[in-house]
Amino acid sequence: MIITSVNTQIFRKPLNKELYRSYVEEYLQRERPFLTPGFSLQEMSLHTGINVPTLSALINKEYGMNFNDFINQHRVEFFKDLVKNPSYHQWTLEAIANKAGFNSRTTFIRAFTKFAECSPSEYLRYVKMNLMVA
Repeated sequence: MIITSVNTQIFRKPLNKELYRSYVEEYLQRERPFLTPGFSLQEMSLHTGINVPTLSALINKEYGMNFNDFINQHRVEFFKDLVKNPSYHQWTLEAIANKAGFNSRTTFIRAFTKFAECSPSEYLRYVKMNLMVA
């Protein structure tokens, strides 16, 4: 991942959690770092300018999950958006999961089931059925 315009020696001064949360959400939306397999808390810290302990605590308290679940939830949502596009219907679930940043089939299935409350194949069938009806 390429570091853009963040001086890694300077971290943001302590601010309130709403500002930190907005930094994190803006960064995730703009850069989509979760699409990179292996994306880490340390990398997010470097890019947002929020030190690791503060960032970890923010994710735990504000989102109610650990960093890995936080990132995997974003990957699952990206996967769900991809499969709504019929051009991805010829892809394997594993290939789409890889495009969404997952590098392990097991991790993908576990995360998808946790956040979507169904299996990836069930979700894909549901999406295809709804596209045919529409």
